[in-house]
Amino acid sequence: MNILLFMSSGLDTPGPSLHLYTALIEDLVSYGHNVHLIESHSTGINPDCPERLANLENFTYETINIEVVAKNAFVKRYLVGVKYCFKARKVFKEQQGFDVMMIQSCPWAPFAVTFAKNYVKVPVIYNSQDMFPGASIANGVMKQKWMQKFFYAFQKIAYKKADHISVISEDMKQKVIEQGVVSEKITIIPNWYDDKSVKEIPWDENLFIKKYGMKKDIFYVQYAGTMGFNFDFQMVIDVAEILKNEKNVVFQMIGSGSQKDVFEKTAKERGLYNIVFLPFEPQEMVSHVYSACSVCLIPLPKGVIGNSVPSKAGLLMACNRVIITSADPGSEYNKMFEREQIGIAYSTDDSRGVAAGILKLRDNPDLRERYADNAQKYGKAVYARTINTGLYEDLYRRIGEKA
Repeated sequence: MNILLFMSSGLDTPGPSLHLYTALIEDLVSYGHNVHLIESHSTGINPDCPERLANLENFTYETINIEVVAKNAFVKRYLVGVKYCFKARKVFKEQQGFDVMMIQSCPWAPFAVTFAKNYVKVPVIYNSQDMFPGASIANGVMKQKWMQKFFYAFQKIAYKKADHISVISEDMKQKVIEQGVVSEKITIIPNWYDDKSVKEIPWDENLFIKKYGMKKDIFYVQYAGTMGFNFDFQMVIDVAEILKNEKNVVFQMIGSGSQKDVFEKTAKERGLYNIVFLPFEPQEMVSHVYSACSVCLIPLPKGVIGNSVPSKAGLLMACNRVIITSADPGSEYNKMFEREQIGIAYSTDDSRGVAAGILKLRDNPDLRERYADNAQKYGKAVYARTINTGLYEDLYRRIGEKA
């Protein structure tokens, strides 16, 4: 097949899409397909084409220059995104001979999908990595009711014009159905971890443990990732406050983001010295970082689940680790942990429950080991790269053959 991919951002900019799309391209080419990527160029932090893609014979790419905009400048970011789509329109006109096209989710999707349908003239799959405007509403970026109503209505253009929609969770599928899309038009393909490289690293071989002189008698509750609006730092503060007299419990917060400064300031003001802040580690240290924790804490604000999905869950499962999470009660995401016995899930306002769950896992190593083993098996079945890139290939074939 000849497959055309259109990214809402570019591989030059760090983010969760970087490893997902890089892995997807690698595997599609290995399956014998021709892949052409259209991406933006903005930050230039990374190469537009990573070294691992550069020598692939059946892969080509082209870039469109766009302006770098701060993440909190919503209006300007949106306008730059719309401008990107109009620039892409000229590129779309030159794309012929493809069997299927996939467009990465973005706030300006109605423009991207419309232009693709008008000029590329092949079946278009809209790949929803997060829901707009739902995610922006849930994290507090979009508070104006009129704006919410407008963008909900406008986004339906993308859903209507796309030939098919791929989402990354059952909760997200239900959100798309609420927007008037029939179930048959939606396929669930979870984001993945790279089962070719991500694995548990034993304590004595773990470079992260050695770097920070971690101790075996400490119970490390870890969060590693972006501390932005989809991260409920207040939950960590409240739980750490409850457990501040538990001398062997340490909250290890690794990463950065828009909420980190206020998070760190609040922790210091409240004298919560059981919270330790550490910087991001390079991508190649992922297995070492996640294998270092006793348990992982994923605190999500109300409304995030269904509009987005924490990408680190599969990585932690691969590293044989148990997750404690706080998310919307009744969500399929929360139910998964109890149903599969792979961790413990609480509601977004239950800090005492989260604290009790941490102590339960600390004091019951056999239970923690059983949950971790279950998580590793479940992660391999549901979140492994080799399975899910294959699901994308199946989707491309199915939609492309309908043309």
